[in-house]
Amino acid sequence: MIKKNGVVISTLAQWEELAGPKREHQWSPERSAYETARTWLSVQPPALPRQITAALLTNSAFGAVTAWTAEPEARVPFDTLKGEPRNTDLLVHATDEYGDLVLAIEAKADEPFGETVTDAMAAALERRVANHNSRGVERIVSLVQSLFGERSRGQQEVATLRYQLLTATAGALAAATRANASRVVMLVQEFRTAKTTDEKHVENAKDLDAFVHRLSQGSVSSCVPGKIVGPFSIPGAPLFEKVPQLYIGKVSHDMRARTADEAVEAALRALGGERSVADVT
Repeated sequence: MIKKNGVVISTLAQWEELAGPKREHQWSPERSAYETARTWLSVQPPALPRQITAALLTNSAFGAVTAWTAEPEARVPFDTLKGEPRNTDLLVHATDEYGDLVLAIEAKADEPFGETVTDAMAAALERRVANHNSRGVERIVSLVQSLFGERSRGQQEVATLRYQLLTATAGALAAATRANASRVVMLVQEFRTAKTTDEKHVENAKDLDAFVHRLSQGSVSSCVPGKIVGPFSIPGAPLFEKVPQLYIGKVSHDMRARTADEAVEAALRALGGERSVADVT
């Protein structure tokens, strides 16, 4: 069941009204916000999208999900500092045979994972110069200390990682901690559409791989679509006293293939035939 502010969401119009993006142009077919809503609402009766179910079962720490609820655009603070909390695209609380778990969905078409940690720190320093009460620098330092161990030779420098991946992971951990869930997955849900470019998908994949490589202290080199990797051992402090088991995953939806199939079906119908795509492929 998908709910926002106590209201059950069952249509795209409801999703847009209750949890749509701030900018109207971002709510568009073949972009991440719209396609996330469409994908999750299209499963009837309500269930996890099959790609996510399949990905969970690639890791022995997870079983078949027996119950779940989800909230789009969930606000999840991960520290006590002032400012906007982490906005998780879709926060899922679920139960399987091993107990409770949390899925924190980071939806992407081909939008980048934001600025690097270096750029985020530079901006935070400028804010500190303008306002001595600004605590952006402290936020970044506590994030880095909580997620990463000491760097070994050959590992990615934290400064080059995408800051959004740090905040997404911290938000996931915070949500799981509040729910007393023993496991949490920060899951990238990617949409390949006619409006996205392969070059940007490749760059996002590289950024996610770099993050996972450093988070795992070099033991995991990549995050393959359709799989869940982990658990990862992280320091936890100062942000988290008790750290849930942390996993990272990615699923990819190829909307281009769907669009192509629909075009063939339309062409066959226009010719007056009763054949389907399956008959001609």
